[in-house]
Amino acid sequence: MNQELIDQIRRIVERVLQEQTPVSTQITHEKRLLAIFGATQLELHEAIQQLQTCRQNGWEITIILSDLATKVANLEPIYVAFGEENVLQENSLSNIAVFLETYQQIVLPVLSYPMVAKLALRLADTPCTYLVSEALSKGKKVIAASDALNQSEVSIKMGSIFSKLKSDYVNALSELGVQLVPITQIAESVIEKMSGSRAVVEKTLISAATISKLDADVRELVYENPTIITPLAREHAKKRGIQLIPKN
Repeated sequence: MNQELIDQIRRIVERVLQEQTPVSTQITHEKRLLAIFGATQLELHEAIQQLQTCRQNGWEITIILSDLATKVANLEPIYVAFGEENVLQENSLSNIAVFLETYQQIVLPVLSYPMVAKLALRLADTPCTYLVSEALSKGKKVIAASDALNQSEVSIKMGSIFSKLKSDYVNALSELGVQLVPITQIAESVIEKMSGSRAVVEKTLISAATISKLDADVRELVYENPTIITPLAREHAKKRGIQLIPKN
């Protein structure tokens, strides 16, 4: 049996499986961003503008407000910009594991001193600090804007001792994998194209057609387990350098 006939039979089998298997055809590219706002009394205009730029570039954004943020920050601009349905309060979170699975990147648009200290000392005693700590441990991208630290009234009052302590904490965050950027570079850091882009497919059959519909930069395809993957789909994925990964 020649190769052309084998490929023809495979295509027929795939078509039959697709017709007989109820599937969800949604392919989700993980452009999902979680923005965590800590306690601050600073103007939030620039942080909001940066996140809106991300959204204009196709990123789906969810906001989490720390407990302290809800008590000291002016949150009205956040609700206006992103809608109340996309803004969650820390004390209302019930299943943190879902956030760790769902979001590709985490951004701390206003890195406050309390957040810096807890993360540096690995005190994951709140939902927000736990989310960030776990994301770092899983190798996820965490971006933080440290501008607020340089404008802290506490830093000015306590002088050199506080500055040394702050420096140690910031260095510790860098060692943990936090990407520290100026607030004006948040969007640029989020949007920058990473090699090895990942896609998630939510269907019970992966065919060659599924692989062909993926963007050219996709290098990992995460699928629900169990899922039928046709031999031709595996061949196509191998030729394109796409790794097929079962979702845990």
